[in-house]
Amino acid sequence: MVEADSVVTDYGSISSIHNREREGLIKVVSDVSDEETSGDSTTKYAAYGELQTLLDEGPSAWTPDEERRVRMKTDWRVLAWACVMMFSLQINRMNIVNVLTTDIFTDLNMQPNDYNLGQSIFVTCFLLFEIPTQILSTIIGPEIWIPTMMTLWAIVGFLQTFITDKTTYLVTRAFLGMCQGGFIPGLVLYVTSFYKSDEMSVRLSVIWTTNHMTNVVSALLASAIFELDGRLGWHNWQWLFFLEGLATMAIGISTYFLMASFRRPVISRVFTAREQAILRARVILDDSSKAKALERSRSAVMTKFGIKDVFNAVTDKYLVPIFILGMLGFVPSVASYQFITIILRNFGYTTQESNFLSIPANTLLCIGMVTAAHFADKYRRRWPMPIIAMIWLLPFLIVELVLPDDADRWVRVFCLTFIVGFPYFTPVLMSWVSANSNDQHKRALAVAIYNISVQLGNIISANMYRADDAPFYRRGNSILIGIVVFNICMAFFVRWFFSRENKRREQIWGNMTELERIYYSSTTTEVANQRLDFRLHM
Repeated sequence: MVEADSVVTDYGSISSIHNREREGLIKVVSDVSDEETSGDSTTKYAAYGELQTLLDEGPSAWTPDEERRVRMKTDWRVLAWACVMMFSLQINRMNIVNVLTTDIFTDLNMQPNDYNLGQSIFVTCFLLFEIPTQILSTIIGPEIWIPTMMTLWAIVGFLQTFITDKTTYLVTRAFLGMCQGGFIPGLVLYVTSFYKSDEMSVRLSVIWTTNHMTNVVSALLASAIFELDGRLGWHNWQWLFFLEGLATMAIGISTYFLMASFRRPVISRVFTAREQAILRARVILDDSSKAKALERSRSAVMTKFGIKDVFNAVTDKYLVPIFILGMLGFVPSVASYQFITIILRNFGYTTQESNFLSIPANTLLCIGMVTAAHFADKYRRRWPMPIIAMIWLLPFLIVELVLPDDADRWVRVFCLTFIVGFPYFTPVLMSWVSANSNDQHKRALAVAIYNISVQLGNIISANMYRADDAPFYRRGNSILIGIVVFNICMAFFVRWFFSRENKRREQIWGNMTELERIYYSSTTTEVANQRLDFRLHM
């Protein structure tokens, strides 16, 4: 039985589920059983009955082997398809970059500045639709809204086959931004609802590894598809949009049927009734705010969002420091990542050599990202990861700054490889935002705001290396060193701030009697991460 006064001093919810909260959670899941009309009723009701027992008895009600088996099935059923969905997004985003090597500008009578305008329109629409689409995902349900987004952007991507001029190009870029904005935070919110707080960073890192590996796959696919140039009177770039549009459309439609959800009978074909109950119970006992996200009950989907909710998420003092780290934490590396092929060509390498030389950096980045996420989950500490990443970057940026003009170019390539291939820690920060929201609706907004922060950081990165600073970008690297130092200070500040707040709450909570704690949990107006019985994740 989970006691009302149980205390978790490391992190997380103190009174995970006291009696009244447990009854509310059981009502949520039982509401779903009343609403659902499809699937195996026997398995379904058995799972709900089992869930009540597991919530009563706590983690001791199942064995480590049972939990390991459930986690592995969840990885296969939820995480694997999430990677396919991320592949669909990135393949659709990368094809516009791949066609730059073709004669698309000549065919459409466009200039490079028209391309830049299109990218600006895309980013603007992408950012504007982040929060609205995340709200829609929460209201409608990710199992419906996410496949809809994927199918819509696949259709727009397919229609790029038939663009004829600057105007049609700009229109498709705008619609792509609208359709894709909000997908990443929606996917993160969906995936994290199936996992405990100390399991999220690694899972998200797997998704982001897929994202980066798709860039390599996309380039290889483009090289093969471009061989169709002239077939049926089509240009090579038209074949790329056509075939990749069809492929992503197939993935989007398939997602309607393959995306795991407890409101669909497909779950009962993968998990037994007891495994379904364990999956739910282990997540709910770790973070009770995820109960409604798992169950998708009618009471969960009818929640209204307002400007005040957005404002509260944007100004949440326990999330803003993480948003700042998300905006500035990746600038020192992403600035080089965005310009790596240009920088390498400035060093005298050919286009093909530059592309090949960028592969080790991408590989190193993926290895570092998964490693950082693993240790963040294993030790339940996220704040050291930005510091480790910045310490990794600092010496290489300093070397790039002080190297003489006639230095061996391989020394610069070596430094550039390790700058781009630093331990990318956005999965760690995103899981940190999710864990410290402690409320499903704030979590939905906070993850979207975090992603907006990262995109704003990408805009900063894009303006860090200027033409008048080429080819060695000493002014840009000087600014990046300053940002690195700031990020280190910010991470230490977050650790101090969260630790002090947790100690304050622990002292107040420790001085309360059991009855006072129950009374507080039942009557307090404090919500989400403001509650005294919640400890900020470090």
